[in-house]
Amino acid sequence: GGEIVELVLNTEKYGSAQEESDDLFALARKMKRGSLVVEQLMQKSLEGEEILRDAMLDLESMADDDTQLDEGTLILIQERLERTSKKTGFQSPDIDETNETTQKSRGNNKAKKRSNDKTGTEPNPRELTSPSGHKVLVGRNRRDNEAICFQLSKPTDIWMHSRGCPGAHVLLCFRRGSPEVKEEDLQFAADLAAFYSDARTERRAPITTAESKHITKPRGAPMGAVSVRQEGKTLAGRPDNVSDDLKEAREKSGGAWDEMGYRKLGTRAKNKKKTAAVEKTKKAKTREEAKGKSKRQKRKEEGDWY
Repeated sequence: GGEIVELVLNTEKYGSAQEESDDLFALARKMKRGSLVVEQLMQKSLEGEEILRDAMLDLESMADDDTQLDEGTLILIQERLERTSKKTGFQSPDIDETNETTQKSRGNNKAKKRSNDKTGTEPNPRELTSPSGHKVLVGRNRRDNEAICFQLSKPTDIWMHSRGCPGAHVLLCFRRGSPEVKEEDLQFAADLAAFYSDARTERRAPITTAESKHITKPRGAPMGAVSVRQEGKTLAGRPDNVSDDLKEAREKSGGAWDEMGYRKLGTRAKNKKKTAAVEKTKKAKTREEAKGKSKRQKRKEEGDWY
């Protein structure tokens, strides 16, 4: 009662039906493996596409605002793209080389180039005042972070950075003749370090502290990346405690971010919550794996960059 199927054998290529069937089964297995690889590549491409789309929305919203662009926000977008470069293929542009090429094409005006280079290298960190009157510097970009650590700091100053995530370098200045640094001054600076980092949506964030004399530059490290020879006590930064004018300035410049580093636009992508849950699971798994690492690996990790 079954349907009769006619099979046409390739007698020219194969010596027997068994030989042909074996070859066809091998081809089918190969196609199945290939389909799995293609499916994984498609999933990776979709994830990369969403990351790039979010970054584009962030940049477009900043371009639509009438306010001045916040370099701190731009650098956070760039750092997020660099962390996900394996999925997106993002490559950080060399701004210095681009500027040099552009100026050469405009007639190789050396005097103008020197003037532009001098202006471009001038650090411009945020400057705030702590409750006791101490100056607090907050980097806007990598150039500012570099200057805060190695040009503007004194050995008695206190350096801070949000632990485990990208963020601005913060310097609590403690100079000769100034009043003693109080707990409220440390908390003020720690809150800024948490607010100007990817941990700004957390209620509390661990903040690494160190005396400026213990900040060093690792060989081959990019601009703004440093290492700490000797850490001070870890503080708990509370980003929500910063002043309202700083929060408003952040939102006007497109700097309202969620726990995944994506800007809040009032609506969320359908799978954003799912992505956040997966990311949290990965972080938890990574922490468990880190506990089982050897002492040698732990010593190696002590030289992480900030």
